[in-house]
Amino acid sequence: MSEEIKEILEGLPFWEHLEKEERELLERESRKVFYPAGASVYSGARECLGEIFIQKGILRTYLLSDEGKEVTMYRLRQGDACVLTASCILPAITFDVEIEAQTDVEALLIPVGTLSKITKKNVYAENFVYKEAAKRFSDVVEALQQIMFLSLTQRVAAFLLDESAKNHSQLISVTHEELARQIGSAREAVSRILKQMAKKGYITLTRGEVKLENKEEMYKLLN
Repeated sequence: MSEEIKEILEGLPFWEHLEKEERELLERESRKVFYPAGASVYSGARECLGEIFIQKGILRTYLLSDEGKEVTMYRLRQGDACVLTASCILPAITFDVEIEAQTDVEALLIPVGTLSKITKKNVYAENFVYKEAAKRFSDVVEALQQIMFLSLTQRVAAFLLDESAKNHSQLISVTHEELARQIGSAREAVSRILKQMAKKGYITLTRGEVKLENKEEMYKLLN
């Protein structure tokens, strides 16, 4: 086991509550994984992977309709844990999601068999898994609320403002096609909204990028 893996494991909230043999099991079975940008990480049609702890990069969780339409539920970044890749040990989860690497992703994987053994014996580990699941369902509810109750203009503005806040940058690298896929809309409709925002001076559009010029006015769109 590498020192890097050991350091990650020791940072888990439930680590100090594990028995010696449980720690040894995690140290023995956990491994580093890498997913290139665009790779499918998990699908409801596949077997469970286990819990993924992201060290670098971004994972996108989305729903996929029979017609191939995608709706992004949430994204996970460095320091986040992806628990739906271990959904088979969460009996309350009854719907399928798709998870892809939005960028190159480096992560630590605790295999589902290992995770299952520990959560069955250790209430602290079990509690951690369910708390992570609860956080993600809150993200899902928020995404559904936006789809149901916000106009397309508001959804585009909310996405851009959220990306700006998370990346600490006014410049967002995203194509019209990617943005449409993220919010579950058509590219043509999103392009029309972006052009309207640019005409009003809220944003500047360049190839593959959107720069926020007037965040105050964009926030007003959400009211």
